[in-house]
Amino acid sequence: MRLLLALLIPLAGCTGLRVHVGAHMLASGLYAIERYDATISERGILRADPETEVVKRVRYARLWHVDAEVLSPAEHKGERFVFDGETLSVWWPRYFFGLRVRNLTVPPRNEVGDAIFSNTEWLLNRYEVDEHPAAPVAGRAVEEWVCTPDEPAPWRFPYQAAMDTRYFVPLRLDVQDHEGQPWYSMRFDAVDFEAELPADAFAFEFPEGAIVHDWDLAAPGVSLAEADERTEFPVLLPEHLPPGHALKQVLLSDHGDVHGVALIMNHRARWLSLSEIPNMGPILVPELGLPVQIGEHEGVLNFVFGFTVISWAVDTTALTLIGNLPYPQLIEVAASVRPRGE
Repeated sequence: MRLLLALLIPLAGCTGLRVHVGAHMLASGLYAIERYDATISERGILRADPETEVVKRVRYARLWHVDAEVLSPAEHKGERFVFDGETLSVWWPRYFFGLRVRNLTVPPRNEVGDAIFSNTEWLLNRYEVDEHPAAPVAGRAVEEWVCTPDEPAPWRFPYQAAMDTRYFVPLRLDVQDHEGQPWYSMRFDAVDFEAELPADAFAFEFPEGAIVHDWDLAAPGVSLAEADERTEFPVLLPEHLPPGHALKQVLLSDHGDVHGVALIMNHRARWLSLSEIPNMGPILVPELGLPVQIGEHEGVLNFVFGFTVISWAVDTTALTLIGNLPYPQLIEVAASVRPRGE
């Protein structure tokens, strides 16, 4: 990797070439990973005590199969983010509440490569990236990428990523705010890339009686007008979407007499969805997550294996935005959400 970066230094002004090389490297590393079983620690996401580490077990299998489960602190043990290749499930056992999206499809490699290219281009157009030697992380050789924003911008924070020299995934990440104070950190405490995972490693079922809002991408969908008629809250829409993204599908869910709506706005392998359900208060604003300002509203943000999950509420509507775009872009999308017709 050092040789590659040394070759790129004379071409520092040629951002296009650096984007192509960097994206190819990241995509090749991703597809080289067959599986892993890891324990990671995060700091900054327990809102009541940001200094407390939140420990998770993360299991992964190619491609995109992932199970991230909170191990500690005890009051959050069992919180899950699971994708088995077709179904995405998010579970908060403390509130006996979950979200599920069924009949997802894993995009082909060329679309994944295009998404990585787009995100790499976004990064290199806004950050200076330097590489430095670093001590091993979880027993593995890493190189530290120091990423400094070209200019101050909302949520565009400086960070340092210790990248695995074989797979080019971050094994340690430290993010500071614009005042230089710690904002978020993640560290792999242990990782086994040769782990044997059981056949049911990504199987997950919600407990009987759980409150679950369920959306099926294979369903025909409804119009926005019908969604407005059937929900107990106003359906909100983002005014601004990244290039290529548009509203593709409107889906309804129900749990008893309570309805929910999901807006699907993906562009090939660049996932973007917004789910909306009635605002039931603190239950729907997760206690684990980085505090973020969403326009005039307080929200929380979580990073989960390449995806960002943002949760917040606007009056009687509770919202969850999920995407694999750069998180500052997703915060911009969230801040643009408005009632229809405004």
